[in-house]
Amino acid sequence: MSAIAKVAQGGIIVYTVAALLIWWLHPLVLFRPTALAADYKYHFKKPFQELRFETEKGKATLNTLWFGTDGPVSINHSPSMPGKIVLFFHGNRDNLARWGREYSERFTDRGYQVIMYDYRGYGKSTGERSEETLHYDAHYLYDFLKKRFSEDSIVVYGYSIGSGMAARVAAENHPKMLILEAPYASIPTLGQTQLPIFPYEWLTRYKFRTDSCFAYIHCPIHLFHGTDDITVPYKNSLILLGLPTVGKVKLTTLPDGHHLHLDTFPLYQATLDSLLRIGNQ
Repeated sequence: MSAIAKVAQGGIIVYTVAALLIWWLHPLVLFRPTALAADYKYHFKKPFQELRFETEKGKATLNTLWFGTDGPVSINHSPSMPGKIVLFFHGNRDNLARWGREYSERFTDRGYQVIMYDYRGYGKSTGERSEETLHYDAHYLYDFLKKRFSEDSIVVYGYSIGSGMAARVAAENHPKMLILEAPYASIPTLGQTQLPIFPYEWLTRYKFRTDSCFAYIHCPIHLFHGTDDITVPYKNSLILLGLPTVGKVKLTTLPDGHHLHLDTFPLYQATLDSLLRIGNQ
């Protein structure tokens, strides 16, 4: 065997092993949960109520936080709730102890209540996690809200991994607005925009086709993305921006922005002010 053939053979072996590792490790890389003890006590500046939903009897429970705008929060699963609300889908790391601290006041300070929950295996939430069960849980929470709010009072907001769940909820319902921060076009596309040498459509067990959902979304869609995001490259939002949709899509580009802390940009704050003011009309 010639030296060139040996190098080529070695390259094929390395490539194949790397592809198999992507297939095997992909869910572990995609989801980085941090569990919390069942008796863990949350502490936040704004009033909130902790709720527990059993989405599959005996199989899964979702730990959920409901933040109010003023005064004590008392949901008690009552119908006909006043005001407007954001359904927030968080990122792939940590749990509600972080996400409640970092995101709740973005909405409550603008006059919106907010409900957010931990995915299965995160925080105090339990149950077997798969793409199917994650979508099921997302729709369960949205259906809970639909019984208490008119859909034109509900804003759906997805950050990073939460983009795929948020987009599907918006595609199969009629919320007031969909806002996506650092979204991906799909998980296979995300892989292609990070390292375009593997067949991610075959290697990724989670697809989260944000792009496919766009054709079915009727509400306005707004994207936030930093140009220097290496976790979910900016190109993903450009792909989404170019897709045919019923609802109008806009992109707020944050020059030099990374994957985290886009709220430190005055343009993000001003745009969110404008979006939620429109939502309050």
